[in-house]
Amino acid sequence: MEVRDLVRIGTNGVSQFKILEIDGTTARIEPTLDAPGAYPFSMRLLDLTPWTG
Repeated sequence: MEVRDLVRIGTNGVSQFKILEIDGTTARIEPTLDAPGAYPFSMRLLDLTPWTG
């Protein structure tokens, strides 16, 4: 995975996130949809799955 890739949390996640930065084994991600209260946060790379349409 690389910066700007689209991902989901887990294999069954339904929400789409964009990777903002990667620091070792952690990625800072943000939701791709504008929603009240949405904000960037960090997740382990192991917990992310590439987004496939």
